Amino acid sequence: MHSIGDVELGRVPVIAAVLTHLSRDAVARANANGADVIELRIDLLNAEERDEAKIKRFLKGVNMPVILTNRSKEEGGSFTGTEAERIEMLRGITATGLVDAVDIEFNAEGKEEVIEQAKRMNIQVIVSLHDFSGMPAQDDILKIIEAMYSAGAGIAKVAVTPRNRLESLNLLQITEQVSSEGHALIAIGMGDWGRHLRVIAPLYGSVLTYGYIEDGAVAPGQFSVAELSEMLSRLKPSGK
Repeated sequence: MHSIGDVELGRVPVIAAVLTHLSRDAVARANANGADVIELRIDLLNAEERDEAKIKRFLKGVNMPVILTNRSKEEGGSFTGTEAERIEMLRGITATGLVDAVDIEFNAEGKEEVIEQAKRMNIQVIVSLHDFSGMPAQDDILKIIEAMYSAGAGIAKVAVTPRNRLESLNLLQITEQVSSEGHALIAIGMGDWGRHLRVIAPLYGSVLTYGYIEDGAVAPGQFSVAELSEMLSRLKPSGK
């Protein structure tokens, strides 16, 4: 069974709250609203908070499993430093053992360094791909997912933008296929045709879905943690 910290994945839908400030009050609200884990988005912190020492001090007081993300601009993030600085910050914080998972883009040149660091610390690795303009063909996505696992991913993440009902259905078919083979996959649909998949994909095997806490969506079509928790509680099959 795959997990992030003490949260098992694949048994029931798991909600990650996207944290954009070093706020323990926000963590508490996320927990109260139904979040299971926190995703700390370094790239979305303000300039004063985006300090490695401050982030480490903050993480010591967080009592929920944490995914560490420092998203590149090329994949929808806001990090303003160099690529070397972005990778080094991920590695430096991961090395403390204060996080439970780290997210690194499949196309990042420095992904091997981050994956190696995480594995040394026995920290879960999420290898991700984000496409804000469309969705690759079904066979191409499956090949990318296979390459993610080969690169060292414990969890593969694909966030794409379906342009019609057929592409939405294709993403669900991919999710069902990969999860039925025993692999951990996060499947995210963005945009108008993908929004419902943020709720539906977990019912087809996507191990995680992301929601905002109170500051508004950080990706196209994102729901709040409270909305996700309410909808998933109503939709999940009995016995799960």
